[in-house]
Amino acid sequence: MTPEDLHALMNRLLEAERAGAKLLAAYLRELQPGSELHARLDAVQRDEARNCAVLIHHLLECGAVPSAATGDFYERGLAIREWSERLAFLNRGQGWVARKIAAALPELEPGPVRQALEAMHASHLVNIRACEAVPT
Repeated sequence: MTPEDLHALMNRLLEAERAGAKLLAAYLRELQPGSELHARLDAVQRDEARNCAVLIHHLLECGAVPSAATGDFYERGLAIREWSERLAFLNRGQGWVARKIAAALPELEPGPVRQALEAMHASHLVNIRACEAVPT
């Protein structure tokens, strides 16, 4: 993978993670703190925000400019009202990110960026399972 392709991938992931973090923050404002759904989505939201920070860090380390854009996932997710549909939508987004990372990993050299993306991939799989396990 060329450095330019890697920067483009990381920026696309950053935009998606930012959208997920913002969407989850909006969803959390509607939930009762302390509820099971709030606790699980809060953990996923913190993970999305952490992924944004990791991607920004690695983009800057590579000498690339981090995108300031937010993916359209955010706006599309705001339009969904039913919690079961929201969770399914979140999982489709988590799955999209996991697939993008999984497809890129074989092309990445060993090192900090690859390690970060491997961890991000694993966290998305955990988040999918967490959302699937929540009763709505």
